Amino acid sequence: MSAGPPRPNDGRGEPSGPNRACFFALLAIVVIAALGYWAFTAIERQREIARCLDEGRRDCLELISPGK
Repeated sequence: MSAGPPRPNDGRGEPSGPNRACFFALLAIVVIAALGYWAFTAIERQREIARCLDEGRRDCLELISPGK
């Protein structure tokens, strides 16, 4: 009872090494870009609040909405 010759891979199994590596590299780039966007947006918002406070205003948090 021999198992016979091995069947070729039809491509429906797990992705091969290089494909998986490319996927995770792309995923890492997207995550880093999203974190960078979030960081620069937060820095800009803080800069706007500081500018408003430097002008002597007291209602800066109401003027600068988080959805801006």
